[in-house]
Amino acid sequence: MLAAAVTAAHAPLMLRHVRGKVSVAVVAAAVLALATAAAASAPRPLQHGEAQGIRVDVYASGIAIFDLRHAGRTAHRLLTGPSGLMFGCVRAHFAHGVWQSAEYTLIGRFTRRLRFQWHRLVGPYEGCELGGLYGHRWDDAFGTRNAVEIWLTPNGRHFFNDRAAARDLAYFVRAARVQRIRLSEDPLPGLQGFARRYPGRVIQVPSSHTRVAKDVIGFWIGRRTIVFTATSSTGRRFFVVARRGTLELPEKNLGDLAFVF
Repeated sequence: MLAAAVTAAHAPLMLRHVRGKVSVAVVAAAVLALATAAAASAPRPLQHGEAQGIRVDVYASGIAIFDLRHAGRTAHRLLTGPSGLMFGCVRAHFAHGVWQSAEYTLIGRFTRRLRFQWHRLVGPYEGCELGGLYGHRWDDAFGTRNAVEIWLTPNGRHFFNDRAAARDLAYFVRAARVQRIRLSEDPLPGLQGFARRYPGRVIQVPSSHTRVAKDVIGFWIGRRTIVFTATSSTGRRFFVVARRGTLELPEKNLGDLAFVF
């Protein structure tokens, strides 16, 4: 449409040039006005966010455009690994004491801009994110957050904070050494060994309902069960109940935040 308008504007320009009655400046101003009007009619972002120098614009159609040109040093390092990266957006809500979420992600490579679109998925989102394709272990150098988490609503900020704490707990419970301790006849020596090795990071708590501080893993050993617990920066308490001598987890409240087994 803009091309047609510009072509139409140039036809009078040729005629006026021959007749010498209207200046080129007048026609140029008209062309500029048409271009400005076209730009103003372009779709505006429904949501905008930024974290670690990376920006995202979300449109009502569901398309999200990531701008990675000014990525911070840490984000750049985590997103440029040999396996590539994942990027996408999140829908989430908290109901009946647990998070229910859907995380839609694509695989790509680090570049100036990335375009996310999912079939029949429209905006808005709670947040968008990018992560490196590397494995996670409990207390590793990568932490429990994705490389870049851009919350777009207050609900999204709470989701990312709660997910970080839930992942910390899940990574601990499913660690190979912790699984062996869960299967042992007496889990106390093994878990106390963790507490000595990670002082202040892993602690034994006095009851199954004790609330621990942020970034702490608590454990309580009962006659038939072990309770593992962590607390988010939002104040929400997460727990996983393990049946002693088995790998069964009869109760937990991690919802869709983290997978534990």
